[in-house]
Amino acid sequence: MAFRRHSMKSKPNLDREQLLQSIVRDRALLNDYFQDLRTKECQTTDQEEPPTTTVSQKTMHMQQRDSYDLFFESACISIKSLPPKLAAEAKSRISQIITEFELRAISQQEAQQEKQKEKQQITKTVRLSNESSMGPSSEIVYEFEAYS
Repeated sequence: MAFRRHSMKSKPNLDREQLLQSIVRDRALLNDYFQDLRTKECQTTDQEEPPTTTVSQKTMHMQQRDSYDLFFESACISIKSLPPKLAAEAKSRISQIITEFELRAISQQEAQQEKQKEKQQITKTVRLSNESSMGPSSEIVYEFEAYS
């Protein structure tokens, strides 16, 4: 089954209902396409794999694919259909976006680790001050709580 994209430029004034119908139709086309791919993959793996692999293992592998897998597979199909220069530009921009989010995630992790270190340092300081605030002849113990 060939994968066809519907052009939105041919119908610039679609109302919401038509747009939703178009989305549902496109999803159905994508679903059919991926079902065909799965069928072809199963047929090729059946011929290549030893008979010890059961059908349930294969279906479990297919069920592990989620919306992200489907999205990026469909994006891959779309990019492959572009002329080489446009495909290279799309690849470059997508790489930039992914790098931005990776750097943002690293920054968030570092900030979280820094907060944990600060809390540990405050706790350590409070413990030391608690130990030094107790006089040798006094049985009164002073405790301080850190505010965060």
